[in-house]
Amino acid sequence: MRTNDIFRGQRDRSRIDINDPIDVRYVQHQFPWFSDKEIKAVIKKHGPDRDAVEAVLSRGPRVVRTMTATNRA
Repeated sequence: MRTNDIFRGQRDRSRIDINDPIDVRYVQHQFPWFSDKEIKAVIKKHGPDRDAVEAVLSRGPRVVRTMTATNRA
């Protein structure tokens, strides 16, 4: 645990750190039908803004899986 976790503010809560497994796990807890890889792909494509990522994930698994499938090609 980092020592500055206690001092996190609103700016940090509104972003998702793709390198922090706790942040990714929290998003996966909210959207359990997505894998870690799919969540990370959405974060890479749409940026670390929590609202933007949650908006994409709330569209459903079909949209995200289509998006990640096209990135592989």
